[in-house]
Amino acid sequence: MNCSTCGSQLDHPGQGHTCLGDATPPPRPPAYWHAAQWALVTLAVFFAGLSLVRAAITADLLTPPSGKVISALSIAGPLALFAAFLTWSNVTKRVIDAQSIAAASIRHWAVGAGALLFLLSYLLPVKTPTAFHVVRAAAAILLGVGALITHGRAARRLADPATPADQNDATGTGIAPLRMEEARPGQVANQPARLALDIETQPEDWNASLWDPEVQRDIERRRRQQAPPA
Repeated sequence: MNCSTCGSQLDHPGQGHTCLGDATPPPRPPAYWHAAQWALVTLAVFFAGLSLVRAAITADLLTPPSGKVISALSIAGPLALFAAFLTWSNVTKRVIDAQSIAAASIRHWAVGAGALLFLLSYLLPVKTPTAFHVVRAAAAILLGVGALITHGRAARRLADPATPADQNDATGTGIAPLRMEEARPGQVANQPARLALDIETQPEDWNASLWDPEVQRDIERRRRQQAPPA
């Protein structure tokens, strides 16, 4: 027989095993999210190749087969890449927000660097068309690589979410409470949050003779001094 919750094979009903009691499978990334990512990467690679071809043409290293085709692709390429980037960004944000994943934990610097290079390429002088296209090719490559890395990080977070705090952790910090008998000198004062909070006082705790004979002798001495003479 198998466990009805996790599917583990059991020898008899009620057998103990590593079932966590959670039948909810991890969330699957939506298919349109993958489609938006691959569309962005494909257009980034295409635009990088187109920019390198235009750089070779402006440097007189390559003769274009048809100037109109290259010109049309040069206009449609940036627009398509920009639309794909916006679509992928919005879809990624919606997916990670639905799973309460911090955007800073999956963001990669290459995405921002690629977008910045695109903007900076338009500031290049008109007399440097070759550099203009080379910079745009580098920006497209960075954008595609950054999107792949960001997408991979988000997918890993969805497949393996953060584990809850240990049940033995009373403070919620991921550190098990430190028992009094395990504490080293000076450690209790420095780490009060790790001490167990479920200590209960017992009647014998108030009996001085059980925990400090010196205090008990001092009490008896004071009692004899205060007692009136017979």
